[in-house]
Amino acid sequence: MKKVSLFIVLFLAVLSLFGQNFREAKIHVPPIDGAGRAEDNVYFYKQLTYEVILQYHTVVRSRNGSDFILKGTIEPLNGIEFDISYPEDETPVENVPVHSFGPVPPRPIPPVKTSMNIREFFSWEVDNGIHFFDASGEDNYVPGSVPLLPPAAQPEVAAAPVPDGEEYIFKLELINSRTAEVLSGQSIIYYNPDASVNELISIIVYNMLSGIPDEVEPEGDWRDKWFFFDICALWAPRYDGKDSINFLNFGVKMGAELHFTSFMSLGIGLQLMQEFVVLETLPGEEFRDILIELPVSMKFVFKLSDYFLLEPYGGVSFNFSIMGVTVPSTMSWFAGVQFGVKAGPGAIVINPRFAMDFYKSMLSGRPNEYTRICMQLGIGYKFGVYQKVTRIREY
Repeated sequence: MKKVSLFIVLFLAVLSLFGQNFREAKIHVPPIDGAGRAEDNVYFYKQLTYEVILQYHTVVRSRNGSDFILKGTIEPLNGIEFDISYPEDETPVENVPVHSFGPVPPRPIPPVKTSMNIREFFSWEVDNGIHFFDASGEDNYVPGSVPLLPPAAQPEVAAAPVPDGEEYIFKLELINSRTAEVLSGQSIIYYNPDASVNELISIIVYNMLSGIPDEVEPEGDWRDKWFFFDICALWAPRYDGKDSINFLNFGVKMGAELHFTSFMSLGIGLQLMQEFVVLETLPGEEFRDILIELPVSMKFVFKLSDYFLLEPYGGVSFNFSIMGVTVPSTMSWFAGVQFGVKAGPGAIVINPRFAMDFYKSMLSGRPNEYTRICMQLGIGYKFGVYQKVTRIREY
């Protein structure tokens, strides 16, 4: 029996290390916002959802249940003003000589700006050659500084047809659900959604999601607390080791747990239990007592989906008689499992367990001995205090 019990405890400990707590990052994709066409909104929403799933992330329906938000907005490109801000010691584009920038329009699309020591380079054809420029004006090519070369003969190429319809810009932002911080953003300018737009969506979603962790520990999870308290009503039928089963044993339990790691907790409790004893060796006599039991347990914590808690456990209990009618075994061992279902700030718990005395129990002042074997069922409520800080698993 001891070897089997030790094997079960070790098995549950190993299983708990692999089966829980860290989970995939949850991403919420809200309906597309803005002033786009209805069919475009549906198209981009579906594509974003598909891409999140294809890139092995979890899509959730609720913003409150997410770790990140992938927010898309569509606006007509005409009339959009790109706001380019400059540091106090930086001169706006309109006031800088043209030769400092090369042939750069004052409001290029997409906008070009140099902030936080970041230089955005782009190419431009000047003086029959391709040259690179940036908005800082440093090391830029000055038109006319190199002798002109005769233009090379270029084959005649037919101008590409301009697509029909209005031009739109699709903006995509990755937002931290907890802090509302915008982590990254990218845009696509398009006329009509087609295969090229599909490819661009795949690229930008991949780029934006590649920077988030694959697995996180939930923020604000109702099960992720330092301390838990519970109170339960108990029904505890007992077998006396021979032929008698006593079904009329009831009690109440109050307990506390310290979740010292994310997958394990230490619990203590106080139980007041009826002790109804009927022995075959004393026919026609009944003995009633009230026991104080002080259980100490070690639990393994499994967080199932977002609403369930599973805690297999084992431990020992120290037993004392209040009325002095019986002399219970000083110590008992027990093993069980606690099921929790979220309800309000805590959970409704169901707690079945098996318990057995280490030593014989006896009646006070009599030589009659018996062994207590108990199947206990508890139903109650459990809640936690002191939220743990969210941690992100390192790569």
